[in-house]
Parts: sequence; C-alpha cells; structure tokens
Amino acid sequence: MLMTIAYIAEVCGGELSSACLKQTKIEGFFTDSRSPEQNKMFLALKGERVDGNSFVPKILSEGYAAITDNKENLKYGGNCVYVPDVREALLCLARHYRENELADMPFIGITGSVGKTTTKDMIALALSSELTVHKTKGNSNSQIGLPQTVLATDPTVDCAVVELGMSMPGEMENISSCAKPDISVITNIGYSHIENLGSREAIRDEKLKIAMFSDENSVLLLNGDEPLLKSVDLKGKRAFYVSLDNSNCDCYATETENSYNGVSFKAHIFGEVCEVKLSVCGEHFITNALFALACAYLRGLDIKLAAKSLGTYESDGKRQYLFEKNGHTVISDCYNASPESMKAALSVLAVSKGRRIAVLGDMLELGVESPTLHRIVGECVGSCADVLVTYGELSKDIYDKAEVSEKYAFSTDEREAMKEFLEKFIKQGDTVLYKASNGMHLGEAIV
Repeated sequence: MLMTIAYIAEVCGGELSSACLKQTKIEGFFTDSRSPEQNKMFLALKGERVDGNSFVPKILSEGYAAITDNKENLKYGGNCVYVPDVREALLCLARHYRENELADMPFIGITGSVGKTTTKDMIALALSSELTVHKTKGNSNSQIGLPQTVLATDPTVDCAVVELGMSMPGEMENISSCAKPDISVITNIGYSHIENLGSREAIRDEKLKIAMFSDENSVLLLNGDEPLLKSVDLKGKRAFYVSLDNSNCDCYATETENSYNGVSFKAHIFGEVCEVKLSVCGEHFITNALFALACAYLRGLDIKLAAKSLGTYESDGKRQYLFEKNGHTVISDCYNASPESMKAALSVLAVSKGRRIAVLGDMLELGVESPTLHRIVGECVGSCADVLVTYGELSKDIYDKAEVSEKYAFSTDEREAMKEFLEKFIKQGDTVLYKASNGMHLGEAIV
C-alpha cells in the first residue's frame, strides 16, 4: 500500500483538514498512539476503555497523520482526515485496494473455531516452496487486523494467505468482503464464542460467510470430519473435504504415527500421495498439514515440495510451545482455550515423556454450555495425564470429572499459591502442560 492522503479521503468519503498536505504518501496504519510510525496514519479507534480520538491532537502536533470520526479534530490542522466511522473507512479502503490493486492476486482465507493461525502458517509455508507469499502476521484476523493485512499486501507477490476471525454475528461478512478468497478454508466448527452466537449451527453459518463475496470459480476446503459441514447447503459453491482418516474425502491421511518427536503420515491429496514428517506432535497438526497440501495442489504446485517445506514448521511460541525449564519439559499453550483446543493440547501431553502434569484453567466465553463443556474436557484428562491441577472457578468442573491418580484445585485468587505449589511439586523429567483462555493469564504461572 502506498496512497496519498487525498486518495484515502476520496475512497473513504472523508473530509480533509484545511492545512492537510494532500499529496503526503501513506504506507500503512498504526493504532497505538504510544508507538507512532513514520509514513503511517493513526487510526483513532474507539475501544471499550479508551477512545483513540483523544490522542489525535497530540499525534497531529508531532507531525503524524490521523484518521478520525470526531469532526472536532479537524480544527487542530495537520494531516487529518475525518470520516463518519473509522472502522468502516478502513474496511472500505481495503475493499477498494483488493478490487483494484490486487484484483488478479489469488487469496487463500482461513477461518475456524480452532487451528486458524497454525493452518494459516502451514498453508503459507507449503505455498512458499514455489511462490512468494504474503500472510497475516500473528493472528491479526479482526475487522481491524484483516483489512490492514490486505492493505499491506505487495501487488508483486504471488499470493496472499489471510486469517479471518469472528466473535459476533456480522463480523465475517465485513471482513470477507475485503479478502474475497479464491480458496476458503474452514478448519472446524467448535464452541468458541457460542455465548455470542447461540449455537454451533449459528457459528457454522457465520463462518461459511467467508466465501460470501468470492467469485464463481472459488472453492471451499472443509473439514470432512465435522458433520455440521457435511450436511450444510453450500448454495452452489464448489467444496472439497479434508479428513484425518476418511478415505471417502478428497484429502486424507494414512499410516499415521504420533510420538513425542513429531508426527508422520502419508498424505493423499486429490489422488496424489506423498510422505509427510512434522517436528510437532499431535494429530490435529495432521489435519492442518492436509489443508496446506490441498491448497498447494489447488494452486498447481508440487505437493512433494510443499510437504518438504512443511517439515520445517515450528510453533509460533504461543500455541503448544515446548521448551525445557529447570530440568522438566513445559508445554505452554495459554493463548486461548476451547474444548477442541484443550483436547488437542492434552493429546500432545499424552505422548510426552516422564510424569505428565496438566495445569488447566478456565475456558471463557462458552455461555450456558460452559459447565457441560468443562466436564467433557475433564473426562478426557485421565487418558492423557497422570496429575491434574485446575485454576479458576469454571475449571472445577474439569476437576470433578477427571479420573487421575492425583488432582489439585486452585481458585482464581490463588495463582501465587498455585505457583508455589508447582515449584515444589514438579520434579526433573516431568512434562507440564499449561492450558487456559488468555484472560486467565495462566502463562504468568509457568514455573
């Protein structure tokens, strides 16, 4: 992206301040007023606690550009653009850029209840075996992050791989209109954000809107192990299915081996077969890799080269990040939590060495289903862990259902007490999984 302020205002239907230098070139945006960036424009966003408009006078006085939906900010001069709604203006600009500067570029969009970021990274890695790829940084998949990812896409790259997330009705429609994926991937339908959407069927229907603005030649890649995706009306969209082991699907795995050192399998991709070896453990990574290889095939690439590239995949450090500490192994996975991701993390612990300790905290945003879903996780613990430690009020339902030789429970206000307990309890050679929703701040209790 490289646009003049005048062009940005024109596309967004904005109004320029009287002193604006209209031909000033902007190459991106920033949202943190404490970390302004040269040649980028400040997005004055209204948050739950802070209104970014209050920082605009300072931003302008320091010589930076800003886009605001508070018309009073125009009086401060500088490079200021007023729009009725900053979020909508950003979406509008991204739509315009996608339709004009990136019209011929293939986009691959990924959504799902869990596994979006891992699948996005694996797809980008597989495609990079032969192509230059632009991808979403981290998990910037929101109504703010996705349009910025689109706008940051250099028109000279071969393709873009973008992650699309949603937590409320209507969000997927907004961001899919910016991405317009040629290949739309739905990793799964879980329980994340069910508090806001009401049912898994509603979650599915919202996620299917990822392809709402895609053209008639686009395709959907769906999880063939999810009944809710097998029985849905796709409204004429072409769809292919990926499965962990169902040979009736278009892509699937055989001869799977899952160990502490990683997973290996034979990938069957639209009739072609290749060997895959990943250095991460857990069967869920197999499904993610199959999606990646399917995307490579659909883009006309050599799946054997793509598989070789996937062999270099490493965790991003937030999800199932394994490291050694004080003589024991830590599996840190505290970024987010749902029943599906809890089970996936426990499956990694299950094949780990030494005494297996699961430190599990609350799963948030599950609404009225929360007690039932925590109990379902609890029923899985016994086959994967030797010791259970729960943290939080909701996770007491995990504790009640878990059948392990030892289990301990700590409330939300006992984090320091839990840390002290773990420091004394953990021994050399143990493997300890830490897993909870990000809001529980369980990562701060890793010892």
